[in-house]
Amino acid sequence: MKRIPIAQEAGVHKFFCGPESFTPDMGTLMGEAPELKNFFVLAGFNSLGILLGGGSGQVLAQWIVDGYPPVDVSEININRLVPFQNTPKYLHDRVMELLGWQYIDWPNLQPETARNARKSAVYDRLLEAGAYYGQSVGWEYPDWFAPEGVEPKVEYSWGRQNWFEYVAAEHRAAREGVVLMDLTHMSKFLVQGRDAEKVLNRICANNVAVPVGRIVYTQWLNERGTIEADMTVTRLAEDCYLLVVVDLFHRHVETWLKHHIAPEAHVFVTDVTSGYNILNIQGPKSRQLISSLTHVDMSNEAFPYL
Repeated sequence: MKRIPIAQEAGVHKFFCGPESFTPDMGTLMGEAPELKNFFVLAGFNSLGILLGGGSGQVLAQWIVDGYPPVDVSEININRLVPFQNTPKYLHDRVMELLGWQYIDWPNLQPETARNARKSAVYDRLLEAGAYYGQSVGWEYPDWFAPEGVEPKVEYSWGRQNWFEYVAAEHRAAREGVVLMDLTHMSKFLVQGRDAEKVLNRICANNVAVPVGRIVYTQWLNERGTIEADMTVTRLAEDCYLLVVVDLFHRHVETWLKHHIAPEAHVFVTDVTSGYNILNIQGPKSRQLISSLTHVDMSNEAFPYL
């Protein structure tokens, strides 16, 4: 009423209640259902169905006919979400908040509802150290750290927000010194079995037939030569590999694996995301830090990159 005073005198000529569909991250649900091959979904328009319907329908139609989408749909692909985000409690709490996002969608806006669903083992320690937590695919992750005496809280605005200088200091530390990052939210899969090497070497662009203990950085490519996933593959044993990939591609990687493992192959895929923490040490002084914590030779000759 303050923005449009005349609305106070206009009266109500028509009032209706129309059910709408909202998703946990305000993105449309498009693509092949992870649970059922050749079953395609186009739903969850978050009150923008009329605006997005035509283009979305065209993209999905081409996807069904050609076998792949004509554009990058990773941000709206239905397989970006994980099963627990479809529980009644999670959806009820989250979508009650998201309707308001259609009014003002601040840059870097983080939801306040349905939080703390998944946390790393060092969550409390980093929180005490001043961490401001964001969320991604239901995981809590430390987005930035406030200095001592400052509350880790975002002041939303259209300009430079209050956390900018804190993140800049972290960036300088990573470029000039050493930093430790909690990347537990990244997805992790074990690929095991006597055919594990053979299967992964067919799916991966890089060679994973490496000695036990080696890490391979690789991509997964489709028949058009474009990237489906980007990950590290660690050989834990002769018949066991650990795959680590960004959290938003969790179900995409899981589904891609299942679709590209032959029925006769002796390979088993296990989601171990919640079973492991990932603490990432980076920066030009990272070797110096690790060397101070162990008697093992951490020189480049003894511990080379990948």
